[in-house]
Amino acid sequence: MAQAAKMGADVATREARRSRNSGHLCAKCGREITVGELLMVEQMALDERGRARRTRTPYHRGCY
Repeated sequence: MAQAAKMGADVATREARRSRNSGHLCAKCGREITVGELLMVEQMALDERGRARRTRTPYHRGCY
């Protein structure tokens, strides 16, 4: 989106992208998330061998 703003994309184009479905479901409420509301929370956890594992969990901005 930052690149679209630099190229001079109009407001309607940017808003259309923000309102498009991101393909993720919110981990808290279970509803679909739009691109403008998507917040990916990255968590690090240790597995049984002591190695760090990353998990990314999608949330709405308001749900997190």
